[in-house]
Amino acid sequence: MRKKRIWSFIATVIIATLIIIYIYHQPYSLEPLKNISLFVLICLIISRILFQITNGLILREIASKFNIKLTIKEWLGLPFVTAMGNYITPFSGGMIARASYLKYRHNFPYARFVSVLGANYLIYFGVAGVAGIITLMLSLGKFDLYWELLIFFLGVVLVISTLAMLPAIKIPGNNWLVVSLNNAVDGWALIKKDPFLLVKLVLYTLANILLNGISFWLAFVALSDISLSLGTIFIISLVSSFSILIRITPGNLGVFESIVSLSSGVLGVGTGLGLMAALLIRAASVIPIFTLGPIFSVVLTRELTGNKNKSG
Repeated sequence: MRKKRIWSFIATVIIATLIIIYIYHQPYSLEPLKNISLFVLICLIISRILFQITNGLILREIASKFNIKLTIKEWLGLPFVTAMGNYITPFSGGMIARASYLKYRHNFPYARFVSVLGANYLIYFGVAGVAGIITLMLSLGKFDLYWELLIFFLGVVLVISTLAMLPAIKIPGNNWLVVSLNNAVDGWALIKKDPFLLVKLVLYTLANILLNGISFWLAFVALSDISLSLGTIFIISLVSSFSILIRITPGNLGVFESIVSLSSGVLGVGTGLGLMAALLIRAASVIPIFTLGPIFSVVLTRELTGNKNKSG
């Protein structure tokens, strides 16, 4: 664990340094930040709040599958507490806090939590892949790197579909990738038996992806005085969603910004504009997370303490 923290710290410093160096040599890239509309910024913050709320709805539906009835303050608060924990600690420490809460408050086993979380990622990337394919098809080849992007999203859907159709067997090996895939397949085996639950999870996931796309659109609109393709912005948002696979820094700090800026540059939007949009989305996410996160932490801690007292 100590080595992981050290590597996470080193990665954070390196990425942050590279971003600072870029901004130092490209100071004009900060100019759009001075002209951001307060109304657009508020809309962006609201979209990030709604993004966390859909995460809560997904958590509520999954918990109900195992006869766990989360209260409003639980399913609404846990995503904000989780996100705050991810910013404070590396390697998704917030997820560990969420798993611990569910374990001690609702007796939800860690192993089951991890497997369902993996299955949820399968659903998320599967829906993201399909959304990318549809967006590209509707664009009629107007994207830069159209075929490369299409192959990428088709590959994602193919991999997810293959994993989804696999029987619940264990893949040999004990590295992090094999363990993650085994957990995902185990969780999927539980979820796919309930078609109604699966449909609800897909719909909530789609809403989550669309809200993320709206956040990107608002950020780019706030920073740019030229008309940008909605489809291009949505593709950038979809590509950026895969950054959650690289959890080496707290809150994916730097990783998210790097992927957004690079994909923006490759798609002709501009690396600098992409970086500023990513930083704006980051700021709009952090504000509600560190406003509501501490509040819900206190509320849920009292809930957990009260439960322990009753058990005693």
